Amino acid sequence: MMIRKATLAGLFTFALALQTAGIAVSEPLSHEGMVKAAIEQHIVPHFNALKAAAEPLPAAVANVCKTGSPEVNRALSDQLAKTVVAYAGVDFLRFGPMLEKGRREQLSFWPDPRGYVSRQMRLILTKQDEALAQPGAIGKQSAAVQGLTALEYLIRDEEAPLGPDASARYRCLLAEAIAGNIVRLTSELAEEWEKPGGWAEKMLKPGPENDTYKSADEAAVEVVKALIVGISLTADVQMKPQIDPKIRLKPPYDKSGLQKPYYTATVTSLRHLYNALQLESWLPANRRWMKDWANGTWRTLESSDGAGGRAAHAERDDAPTPREVFDRANALRNMVANRLAVTAKLTVGFNELDGD
Repeated sequence: MMIRKATLAGLFTFALALQTAGIAVSEPLSHEGMVKAAIEQHIVPHFNALKAAAEPLPAAVANVCKTGSPEVNRALSDQLAKTVVAYAGVDFLRFGPMLEKGRREQLSFWPDPRGYVSRQMRLILTKQDEALAQPGAIGKQSAAVQGLTALEYLIRDEEAPLGPDASARYRCLLAEAIAGNIVRLTSELAEEWEKPGGWAEKMLKPGPENDTYKSADEAAVEVVKALIVGISLTADVQMKPQIDPKIRLKPPYDKSGLQKPYYTATVTSLRHLYNALQLESWLPANRRWMKDWANGTWRTLESSDGAGGRAAHAERDDAPTPREVFDRANALRNMVANRLAVTAKLTVGFNELDGD
């Protein structure tokens, strides 16, 4: 007993000495802390940013359809780009409000390897049913014609551009309806997270009466799975088509030239969520090498422009190849799922991409 007391006293003295010397003695971030940090630092701010980016879209479309001047066309293109980039920061949060009612597919129908957007948009434009321009009507149609990808199709159609000409009248009606639907969807997402009894409260107050999360562990697993999904999407959907010619998948929003900004926004958002979760705080001293490895991997992902080039803000002198980015992203996904999550006492299991 005396030895045990001496040992405890020694540990206390050692910890006190570290604190006195200015060296922090930190505890791992709890599962409750992970969820709180993810929601407050990452999820809610990103959905609010998406909502703010989307709100000017209807007016921007209306201005183009009214005047058709180069200035208003550039303004619409810029606003579409801002909204797409903001969406890239939340695309991987495929649970809760994004999952409910199919909002993710409605907001951005990509990837689209079978070309549903162009086929269904052509059909609508052929029929020219003006009932679709009525409030709420477009939101009852196929997800492929409701969101950003459908609006991009109309904005980037050089053969039949939006404008004040009579020939563009129906296209303008449709574009304004889609832009309004995008505003509705982004507003719903932000509201569903923040409202009383909304998804944030559901995750922050798990328990027996909670119909989704019975414990803080389950809520934390949900967020970690979203991080893994995001890394998976970066590797398999953004990078793999660049190294495997058998995969016929166009880059995200390639008609608007947004492949590189989309990639950068995705990686930036993923790392921000990764940092907020502080999974590395659970690592024992003999596994701290994982932190250094992960930092190096994030630097590699951030040094790529997503299309084989070097990012303007890169910390590396060379450009990581698509193969290197793909391999490093896959390795990071495996480390998060099989090492960091396990060390943090979280059982991730499968994610929504398994079996694809």
